[in-house]
Amino acid sequence: MQYDPLQSPARRWGTVLTGAVYESPTSRVFFGRRGGSDVVLKVPDPDSDEANSLAALLHFGGSGAVRVLEHDAGAMLLERAMPGRPLTDLVVAGRDDDATAVLCDVVAALHCCDLRNDVANRFPTIEDWGSELQCYRDGAGIIPAGLIERATAVFAELAGPQGPRRLLHGDLHHHNILFDDRRGWVAIDPKGVVGESAYEIGAALRNPTSDPARFAARPIIERRIAIVCERLNFDPMRVLHWAFAQGVLSAVWRVADGRDPERGLATANAILPML
Repeated sequence: MQYDPLQSPARRWGTVLTGAVYESPTSRVFFGRRGGSDVVLKVPDPDSDEANSLAALLHFGGSGAVRVLEHDAGAMLLERAMPGRPLTDLVVAGRDDDATAVLCDVVAALHCCDLRNDVANRFPTIEDWGSELQCYRDGAGIIPAGLIERATAVFAELAGPQGPRRLLHGDLHHHNILFDDRRGWVAIDPKGVVGESAYEIGAALRNPTSDPARFAARPIIERRIAIVCERLNFDPMRVLHWAFAQGVLSAVWRVADGRDPERGLATANAILPML
């Protein structure tokens, strides 16, 4: 009875749920089967940063992301990427260039859709996200004021002359890109934010693991940005500046949530001398 909100749509959609429910800070997830296919039944927390994930996935329409099979009253039935190997595995195996190329392909697929006004109006913008830096002062002594000031200035500088605005995934890092035997690499768990495409790369530059040696090193950052800009025709300095500002913003969010901000700070500090 505890998970009736999930069991009811599962029955309605002819889905047999298997195993225990997976509960994250942002959603509840069940895995199951429908018509011989593996599926995911997901209910995002309406107060979390995944509250708009259904609308984002519907906008992407399966281009670069998992498809929505059914949805109703906050619940959604998604195709499941099988075997679901994360892009992180390529990096850990020493194939960082290949992983970055996959990231580029997924970005291109996600951003191929034009942004309609009715879609744009329901999502935050990167300006909205950047404004949260202005509400943060001393970071309880954790985040240096100089980083906050520089990141705030970068957001203000880049937010004006943006390229074409798209609906971005908003959290497109290696753990959120999975391999599917039928469709190849697809994204999961979008947050949804409106802005220029170059902003999308920041999350990947502070991943894929908790070890800064795998991402917060100048040679790695430079190599990744070179691949991204060659394949997607982005301005390298815009990608670099956005990634710096997002690293600081990520640290701010994590401090606010009572979590360790080291990943974002390590990335921001690694990029700062490159600006």
